[in-house]
Amino acid sequence: MRIVKDPKERKREIMDMAAQLFLNKGYEETSVNMIVEQLGVAKGTFYHYFKSKEQILEAVLEDYLDKYAEHVKAASENGSSNAYEKLMFILKNILSNNQGPTHLTKHVEDNKNARLHQVLDEKFHERFNPIIVEVIKQGIDEGIFKVGHPEEITEILLLGIRAYMHIHIPKFGNQQYLIRKLQALEELFNKVLDMDEKIYAIKLVE
Repeated sequence: MRIVKDPKERKREIMDMAAQLFLNKGYEETSVNMIVEQLGVAKGTFYHYFKSKEQILEAVLEDYLDKYAEHVKAASENGSSNAYEKLMFILKNILSNNQGPTHLTKHVEDNKNARLHQVLDEKFHERFNPIIVEVIKQGIDEGIFKVGHPEEITEILLLGIRAYMHIHIPKFGNQQYLIRKLQALEELFNKVLDMDEKIYAIKLVE
C-alpha cells in the first residue's frame, strides 16, 4: 500500500536529501534523478514541490539562513551582554559564516546568478535587519551608541555588508585576508555609531 505523507513532511524530506547530496557530492554533481532515487519517490513528486534543482538550492540556503538567524537572535537577547558585545558577535558571525555551507554559497557566487543573489539578499535583510536594529536601540539606551536613525543606519550598513561579501567571499579562506576585512568593518561601525574608544568591550579580531 502506498504511503501518503503530509506535504510539509515530504517537502522537508526532499530538502534534507538534497542538502545531504549537495554536501557529499557537490551541487553540480547532484541531479534531480539522484535525489528522487535516494528517496525512492517519482520525479513528479520532486517537481510538485520544486520547479528545478536551483529552486531547491534556494530553499536549502534559505532554511540555513532561518536557523542561523535564530541562533544570532538568541545571542542578541542575552541579558548579560551589552549592545556593543552583541553587535560584534553578530557581525563576526555574519562575515565568518557567510550564511550557508561554503560549497553552496560558492556556487551562488560563481554562478553569477543575479536572481538568486537578489532573493538571498532580500532574505538576509529580512532576517538580520530587525535583530541589529534592536541591538543598536539597546546601545542608544545604554548610552554606548549615538545614532539618530537606527533603522536607516542598519539598512545602509547591511546592504553594504552584503555587497562587500559578494566581492570578497572567494578570498575569505585566507585567514589574514578575512581578519583585515573584519578589522575594517569594526572600524567602520565604531565610527558610524559614534562610540568612545573606552567603551569598546570586544573586538571582531582578537
